[in-house]
Amino acid sequence: MQGIGFVDEVKERDARAVVDAAGEHLAAIPAFDMQLGPHVPDPEAIVLPVHPDGPVHAVRSAIRSAIGDVLTEVPENADGFTPHVSVAYSAGDGPAAPVFRALDGRDFTPARARVTHADLIVLHRDHQMYEWEPFASVPLG
Repeated sequence: MQGIGFVDEVKERDARAVVDAAGEHLAAIPAFDMQLGPHVPDPEAIVLPVHPDGPVHAVRSAIRSAIGDVLTEVPENADGFTPHVSVAYSAGDGPAAPVFRALDGRDFTPARARVTHADLIVLHRDHQMYEWEPFASVPLG
C-alpha cells in the first residue's frame, strides 16, 4: 500500500529504522475488521474494495509518517490511494469482455478479514507476476 523504494536504493539499516518507527506510529491504531468486495472489474485487474476504508487509510498514513521519520523523502503521493485487494491481473493483451461476462450477475459473498499488523515486504515482478517475501511485521495497537 506504500512503497519505500527500490531494493537496490534503500539501505537495509534504513528499512529496519522505518520498521522501528512504524512500530511507534502503528501502536496508536487498533486492530480492525474489514469487508472485501463486491468485485470491481477493470481492464487490467479484478479488485475487491475495502469497507470501511478509514482504518486502512490510517495505517497508510502512519506508515508514511514512519518513512518520513527516517528518509528525507516519502515516495508516492499521499493522495489517490484507494484501499483494495487485487485478486487477478491481466498479464497480456486481450479482450476483458469475457472475464466481465463471467463475473456479471454472480452474487459473491463479500469476504471478511481482521487486520492485526502491517508487513514490510520485498516485492518483485521478475517473472511477469507479483511475488514477494516478508521482511518485517509490525503489530497494530
